[in-house]
Amino acid sequence: MARDSILTWMRNLGEKGRQNELELLIQNTPIEELKDTLKNTMTRSEGITFWNYLLLGFNPDSKDAVAKRFECVRSFMDGLSSMELSYKQTFDLITRLSQDLGTFPSDQLAWIVEHCMDGMRQGDAKCVGWKDLLPDALSLLLVRPRFLLHGIYVEGIEFRNTTVKSLVTMQWPVTILTPIADMFKSINLSSGEILTVLNKFSGALQELSPMELPALCFQLFSMCSTASQLIIPLLALEKYFHRNFYKRLFSDMCSNSTNLDSIDSFSDKELREAEETILHHLNYCTMYKLTEKHLAIMLRNFLHMPDVILTPFMLSAIISMTSINRDPESARISHSILLPFLRNVIKNNEEERTLAEYSVWYRDTLQRKQVDLQQVFMVLIDQNKDGKDVITPGLVHLVFYLLKSHSPKMHTSAITFLTKFIRKRFIFGQGIIKLISEWMIVYQDQNQFSECLTLLSVADTYTVSECIKTIQNVMEHMQWLSGEQSMRMMNFILPLLKISNRVRDALIDVLCKAMSSSGIQKRRMAIYGFCMILKQLNNSNAMRQTSGATSFCTQHSISGYSMMTQNTLGSRSNPQRNFDMLTLEIIGMLRNCLQQQFDIRCTLYENLQRAVELNAKLVPHVLQVIDWHFRSFFDTPSAEDAGDDLDTVFRIRYDQLVSSSDDQHMEVQLKDNLGKLIQFVANCLAVFERAPSGYDTREMNRLLGFCVDRMVANRLPLEDIAPPATHLKCSLVLQQLNVIEGIICHLLLKSKPQNDYVSQILPLFNQHCKLVESLKALGDASKKAHKQLKQSAKNNSTSACNLTLNGVPVKTMCTQPENIWDLAILDKLLHLLLDDIVAFAAPEKTVLLRSNEPLVRYVLSITAIRVESIRLEPDYKQLAYSKRTFKQLTDITKVIYERCIHRLPELWRDFDMQSSALATQCFLECLKTAHETYSKKFQDFVKGFDMASIKGNRNKEVIYVVQDVLDEFMTEYGSDESICKDDFIAKLPVCLLESLEILLDHIDYGDRAATESYTWILNFCSKYEILNSEMGLVHRMLFVQRQKTHLGPFFNKVARQLGLVLGVQTEDTPSDSVELTLKSISTVTAESCLQHLYTAVQKQLTDVDYFVTKANNLSYKCQVVPEIDQIYWRGNLDAMDRSICTQIIHISRTLLVLTNVCIPLGSSMDGLMKLIIQHYTCMKNLTKHYISSYTSDASIEHIRSTKFELLLRDVGKQLPANIYELITYIEANTLDEETQQHIKKRKVLAERAKVLRETRLIPKVIMVIEDFNKHIILLSKKTKIQNRLTDYLHLGTMRDFDIKSTDLRAAIERSISDGRNISIEDSNAEDHEDEDENEDGDKDSDAQSTTYPQELEEENDEPAVVEKKGQRRRRAPSSESEVSQPKRKRGRKASEEPEETEQSGDQEEEEPETSSKLKRSKKDSKVQQQKPARASKATKKADAPAVDTSKASKKSDDREEESGTTTKKSKARPSDEKATNKKSNALKTKAAEPREELPEPEAPVEQKKSVSSRRLGIPRSSKK
Repeated sequence: MARDSILTWMRNLGEKGRQNELELLIQNTPIEELKDTLKNTMTRSEGITFWNYLLLGFNPDSKDAVAKRFECVRSFMDGLSSMELSYKQTFDLITRLSQDLGTFPSDQLAWIVEHCMDGMRQGDAKCVGWKDLLPDALSLLLVRPRFLLHGIYVEGIEFRNTTVKSLVTMQWPVTILTPIADMFKSINLSSGEILTVLNKFSGALQELSPMELPALCFQLFSMCSTASQLIIPLLALEKYFHRNFYKRLFSDMCSNSTNLDSIDSFSDKELREAEETILHHLNYCTMYKLTEKHLAIMLRNFLHMPDVILTPFMLSAIISMTSINRDPESARISHSILLPFLRNVIKNNEEERTLAEYSVWYRDTLQRKQVDLQQVFMVLIDQNKDGKDVITPGLVHLVFYLLKSHSPKMHTSAITFLTKFIRKRFIFGQGIIKLISEWMIVYQDQNQFSECLTLLSVADTYTVSECIKTIQNVMEHMQWLSGEQSMRMMNFILPLLKISNRVRDALIDVLCKAMSSSGIQKRRMAIYGFCMILKQLNNSNAMRQTSGATSFCTQHSISGYSMMTQNTLGSRSNPQRNFDMLTLEIIGMLRNCLQQQFDIRCTLYENLQRAVELNAKLVPHVLQVIDWHFRSFFDTPSAEDAGDDLDTVFRIRYDQLVSSSDDQHMEVQLKDNLGKLIQFVANCLAVFERAPSGYDTREMNRLLGFCVDRMVANRLPLEDIAPPATHLKCSLVLQQLNVIEGIICHLLLKSKPQNDYVSQILPLFNQHCKLVESLKALGDASKKAHKQLKQSAKNNSTSACNLTLNGVPVKTMCTQPENIWDLAILDKLLHLLLDDIVAFAAPEKTVLLRSNEPLVRYVLSITAIRVESIRLEPDYKQLAYSKRTFKQLTDITKVIYERCIHRLPELWRDFDMQSSALATQCFLECLKTAHETYSKKFQDFVKGFDMASIKGNRNKEVIYVVQDVLDEFMTEYGSDESICKDDFIAKLPVCLLESLEILLDHIDYGDRAATESYTWILNFCSKYEILNSEMGLVHRMLFVQRQKTHLGPFFNKVARQLGLVLGVQTEDTPSDSVELTLKSISTVTAESCLQHLYTAVQKQLTDVDYFVTKANNLSYKCQVVPEIDQIYWRGNLDAMDRSICTQIIHISRTLLVLTNVCIPLGSSMDGLMKLIIQHYTCMKNLTKHYISSYTSDASIEHIRSTKFELLLRDVGKQLPANIYELITYIEANTLDEETQQHIKKRKVLAERAKVLRETRLIPKVIMVIEDFNKHIILLSKKTKIQNRLTDYLHLGTMRDFDIKSTDLRAAIERSISDGRNISIEDSNAEDHEDEDENEDGDKDSDAQSTTYPQELEEENDEPAVVEKKGQRRRRAPSSESEVSQPKRKRGRKASEEPEETEQSGDQEEEEPETSSKLKRSKKDSKVQQQKPARASKATKKADAPAVDTSKASKKSDDREEESGTTTKKSKARPSDEKATNKKSNALKTKAAEPREELPEPEAPVEQKKSVSSRRLGIPRSSKK
């Protein structure tokens, strides 16, 4: 039968549904003929039809038909691999076969699976039909029972698992990776199998081309059902793009040239397109499968790995999965979880960059360079520039998160990004500026929003100027916000005024409304705004908008064409017409401020002066307004009417400056500050002289000349300032001081080598000094006068004592005078006093000034105050961006450095020590201001005043100059007692050291000066003994520079030397190593050195703790990277763990020494206890890291290789033992101080608070030690090391006692009954003493008294000291009593009774042989019944040495067993001689004698001692 006839017959029968005939036809047709027909029709269009009817014709119930069908299937499978079919044909044929797979026997299905695997091994990309067939066959076999395969019976699930394992382990051809991924997506894999498959794909995709990646990534992303699975392909893709694209890109960005000869495997365009497509697939595949919460839970494992997250691809991938990026219109930014995560990663990266600069250990352990976030942002901006906006919304909102944080570094990064982003993508500018302006209005306490808008306005003025609605909205809010906030907001509008008349007019309108406001702050804001407009006003930007082209002028008057404007207008040919008209209108409104309050006038003088200095064209118009106001303060005839200058009447109208509204002259009204006005006028005249045209200034110069002449000649009548003191007189003196200061400003600005103005400064300064002395006299008298007024006001109800200034109550009449000189004047004065030659004065006229010590001191002190005030200026002035202020600060620093610091030894020898100290203080303030205000420009600042810092200069840099000066000072004054007694001698080295510290802070760790400076500081500390405690900061510098430049142990040697100064509890065995000898550590500086040492070790612990968390993150990464990368990352993890353990060993050895030092109680001891708590917390975290990271059998070797076992062996037992000794030391010394006072003079509540304060950290210390031990036990069980880790631990002893009240009551009664047989001398005297002691002692705290056997012996021998010794050993409260006792709210009676009973119970324990027990036996027995419950609670969490029960009787032992009390023996504590004062040592020898004389049958007393020991701890003298 021909093939076509068979095909025709089968089609006819199949179409007509004649199933039986079809089966009969196929049954009668030979198999070879069916095979041939199948092979010939597979490639034709009717192939799927024949294949369909062929499969329908096989009866699954017939074995022959099944066997025949299997032969056809085998032929079909061979044909698939040998024939070239289209994808649709292959898919249709395979899909039809899959529909009948359920009727195939298991062995045939197994053959199909194996055949598919053979097809995979061939790796033919054109024959991938197996990817659709194999998953269906495996899913069917999974539910099949046992079947025979190659003579072996296997279960279906077993065969399925074996097949999946074979698929994973086989070598996948690169050409068919995508079909394989599609196949695995269809297989129902378990979570572990998915991780294995993803890891294999992550290693394999590194060999693919960019065009093949998106399809494969879509399959992989679809396969991932959890975030922990998704991170595996993301990390692989990050590695791929970094290796092929970003590594080269970053290299080109860091270098000045690009290697154009390099031949890359793939083009940048292909890689970028592949990346964009992958990000699109990632967003699509995770949109409904994974939420931000799921992703954040997984990504927090990389929180401390910025190098993983802050890469362009990974950052883009995370941003693409945020809801704010998917739907920026409706999603709320506050609901985002991933953006705060990215902000925290960026924060950690910035902290790493900072910390790496100050710790060489940090840099070595980091193993890499920190991420340059600006480079990453620059790459993302450039990619956005091409219009690929896959992540643009999310990226911008991430920057918003950075801007809204509380970190200045974050603000800087965000502002820099937005500045660059808006320049390149200005289409987003309006939306960004609108959001930031809204936040600026809402978050008024945060300055970063206004700062951001200001910098955006400066960087891209045109874009910001287009946001008219936003600007108008801000201006509307300025009318009701506070004045300072409005001034801060105004700064971003001011740069727009140069190009936008519309913005300028709107701002002027707002300022006009503010000028008419009743609030002073609003009017100050208006003055500030108008002066800012004037500062940048010129003719080009002063033109107003016109209403018509035919109008007479283009200026629309704000005030309706005032007369001033019309008179000044002149002809239309005036080239400066627009500038003159607008300036006169603004100044006309500011003129009204001259009649307003004192604060308004001062604000006007300050801001107008700044505007005049920056815009000299304003001077004629400003002088025209200020002239008549200035003349109104002087009473003198005009120049035409005046005769001889000496006889001309000239007087200052002080009544227009200060007035009083009451008869006693106590309610003062300040109207103006003539000194500030004179300074303002002098600056205007100095600017006017450069281009003297436009106004007649002769009258103003004549008035200023009168002021100078009359003041110098002492012919200017001053107001009466003699005692008695009044508030009015004090205010007048302050005004007169400011007038003199203003006149000095005028003389300096007018001074030239040809005139004699400079020589008149000294007489004026002498007048100034006299007024200061008068003010001091008034100040002394004012205190007495103020008291008398208050007393008279009390006696006379009708009189009132109101001390007010402008209506505001003040506390004192005389305040400190406030100097009015600005930085420019001070710069001139410093040059005049310190330079040999100046350009504005003749050298012979400056000699007297430079030799006047009071003048030099005054100028230096005022300069220091003024420079310090720069740091305190409000935000709206934005001095951090002021180039003018920066230059003035640099010039002042240069004068002081070159003329004072450089030759400071000559200055203190030949001139004056006080002036030298003030010069160093001024230099320090300059450095502080530059450090805080201009931190980014600090290097430029140093280059500005120190020419030696410029490369190529061979002179000494400023650091070496300061070091040499310090060496010379210590040589002369280091051993002199005046360094402690003389304030100025003591101040000079401290200021120099602080200056050196700031300079060193800005030196990079790689510079030679950093290492040399450490060497110098170390030699300084080794060479000189410091007598001044304030110079102890040199130790802080030493520790900081040590960590910055050196590795290895150091601080344990410092701690050992502190032990030599403060004393130690236990003498150490002398070590063979060369010890550090720092003479600077003495009793004077020991406490400060201790605090600096705490800070240094605390920083080390913080760094270690950060790296422990980082090691946890790295351990997680080792689990998700491909196998080929695991060895590399595991090696990094081991190296990091080794470095961490090494650092903790150094820290532990330092603490080992510190815990043995006799540190004074108080803040020093608290610092040590907090350090111990932090140390054990850090070690606990490290142990938890080992528990989670090292889970395999090889973990033992890993732990040993990372030195963790060495760490435990080194400090596991010795450090806790020292800590327990330290606890004994604290308790003993706390109680020793109590007994220094007489019992009746003790303040019980104060002592109780002191005991709680000194011992409050002890329970926390013991808790963290036990917590660390618990985790070590868990780790030891997990690792199963032969030498268990717990062998290295110091197992703490228990002080947790459960005392049965019935047994205790019986023991007390027996001890009392037996005590009646004991005869004691002087019982009556002791009874009275006991009663007195109970009256005072009952008021004591709930602290339990600690009694030791040695003390009981002392009491027997010396009855006069018994009570003090009993009090002396009272132990501090345990942890639970510390916390719970103060929270109890009880009445007075209820709170006193327990204390009374405890005290009486303690006395009974301390004096078992006294007769007082006989009289108080009933009361004590009741007390002891109530006491055990409280005692067990109060000592529940405390830990102390084990109880020594060897001396107790058998009955007490039986009671211990019945009550379930367990005692653990540990290493004994040292004897009492090492923990208490030397007096107790002498008493011990006497205490032994009475004990030998006691009668033998005194068992009850011994029982009582054992009970006391059980409750209170082991005797400190006992040893194991």
